[in-house]
Amino acid sequence: MAQIEFTYQALSDIDDIAMYISHDSLHYAELQVEKIFKRIEILEQFPLIGRIVPEFNIKSIHELI
Repeated sequence: MAQIEFTYQALSDIDDIAMYISHDSLHYAELQVEKIFKRIEILEQFPLIGRIVPEFNIKSIHELI
């Protein structure tokens, strides 16, 4: 299993997403954050799934779209 490391910016972005959505619906904001963290769990269990992040082009950094 891979180790997931969050940058301060990544956590801040997730918080900003939740805050933005919560202006319309707290329920959907919570669902979206749950969805993000479930995708992260998939990457943790299957680290080679997804594509290599093109901005970094490092084989150990993947993303799910």
